[in-house]
Amino acid sequence: MFQTPFSDQIRNEAHVDTIAVGAISEADHVNSIVAAGRADLCAIARPHLADPAWTLHEAAKIGVADIAWPKQYFSAKAQYEANLARAAAAQAAAT
Repeated sequence: MFQTPFSDQIRNEAHVDTIAVGAISEADHVNSIVAAGRADLCAIARPHLADPAWTLHEAAKIGVADIAWPKQYFSAKAQYEANLARAAAAQAAAT
């Protein structure tokens, strides 16, 4: 997110479409950058290198369930979503 201010300035002063880069690691970061008009797109590199299914995992974390997972991973989708729900319930019970 450290280069987002540059994207913001270029996009809003020069009126050029931009892509924000630099340490963007969560779907919430992407959503807030794009929704605030600081960039038109966000490029995610390192998180995808560490987890090739990063987009699917982040979508599940923010509650987007209607994304198609690759057929070979479909059986894991329900388990991943259940694990997220269980972790959220445990965190809510702890507070």
